[in-house]
Amino acid sequence: MENHPQLASVTTEFETDVSELLVETIQRAVTCESRTVGTEDLLSTLVMGDSAAGEAIAPGMRQAGALSGLIRGRAGVGWASDDHDDETSGEPADEHEVAAAWRVAQWQTALRARKTTKAPKTAEAAEPAKAAESAKAAETADTVTRGDQEWPEPSGALRACLFLALGLARLEASPGVYARHVARALLDLPDSRAREAYALRRLDRTAAYAALDALDARDSRESTGTSATDRPLSHAATVLRRAGLLEDRSNWLARKVMAWTTQHPGDGTSMLFAVTVEAGRQAVRCGRSAAEPVDLLLAVLALDRALSLAGRSLPDRVAATNGAADLLHRHGVRPEALALSALAAEPSPVPDEVPLSAAAERTVASARLIAAEHDASSAGTVHLLAALLDDAADDEEGSVSRRLRAHGVDPTALKADLGPRLSA
Repeated sequence: MENHPQLASVTTEFETDVSELLVETIQRAVTCESRTVGTEDLLSTLVMGDSAAGEAIAPGMRQAGALSGLIRGRAGVGWASDDHDDETSGEPADEHEVAAAWRVAQWQTALRARKTTKAPKTAEAAEPAKAAESAKAAETADTVTRGDQEWPEPSGALRACLFLALGLARLEASPGVYARHVARALLDLPDSRAREAYALRRLDRTAAYAALDALDARDSRESTGTSATDRPLSHAATVLRRAGLLEDRSNWLARKVMAWTTQHPGDGTSMLFAVTVEAGRQAVRCGRSAAEPVDLLLAVLALDRALSLAGRSLPDRVAATNGAADLLHRHGVRPEALALSALAAEPSPVPDEVPLSAAAERTVASARLIAAEHDASSAGTVHLLAALLDDAADDEEGSVSRRLRAHGVDPTALKADLGPRLSA
């Protein structure tokens, strides 16, 4: 997980601001007990948020409120467009990314609902109306998580919009799909309810495109600069920053808390904790309710991507034991192809908690043992990769070594390159 100023080879994924946008849209749909989320719902959430992309297409609270009010007032009825699109599909990687982004948004909605139900009563006393709305959303989301109610699914047009946003990001060689791409896709997609609502409010599409062009130019300048530290960090990368494992100002209290949480005080093993956190997200993306060893491997690559995208790097004291992603790239591992091969045959219902499977727990324990046996300064991703390669036992989908071999990677050669790094 070293610093990677070159982002050309980074997998294109939906980023944090889009995930938050989808979560808020799904949360409202769940509260309203709607079975389908349309382009108009996403547009309403976008313009009522505080993003620059929402401001670009509906500047000012008056225009944004009027547009959102029109959409919410119709409550899914009275539209000329049915918001269906049965023809749009993408490459397998695009299909996976759109489906994965939606599953992660559902998962985060469930997590948020669980936290809301556990929130202290002081918030309810301070803002009773807002607290009541949040409580209703949490209760409804809980019924979805239990299986008593189905999760709302995207309309055909909304799926087409997400495909279009992904294509727009790839067209400009952006490593991530951001809210500005989604905003442009909502304006571009013909015969959708979002376009219909925009036309009914007689908003200026030409001015909106000009504002989005300005956002594109600004982001392009920032991405070609020497630093990308203003980009939002992924959840797993945030764990690293709070633990003082990035080149930010260290937080000694956070490090102490992380050391207590990981039960390995002072040895830098919080890196493994961050990987297990990200493994849960990877499991959800792939359609599993528990993280398997392959999700740990995907997490190592995903965390490296997050650090690269944010322009962050690990300090020298832990970088040597956390170079597994660099080794995997050198041996020809392509994260996109690996993720496709790791998809669950039958996606499981979206959970609110994603534990490690028994096989994954054993792999993490083996990584710590390998680090201790080599007298390493800390347990890191190189030890985790060694444990993944040493474990011949099959998980639910097959061993990691078998998967890597199927992608043209020689596990024996990879082990040989790992050897000198295990005692760093």
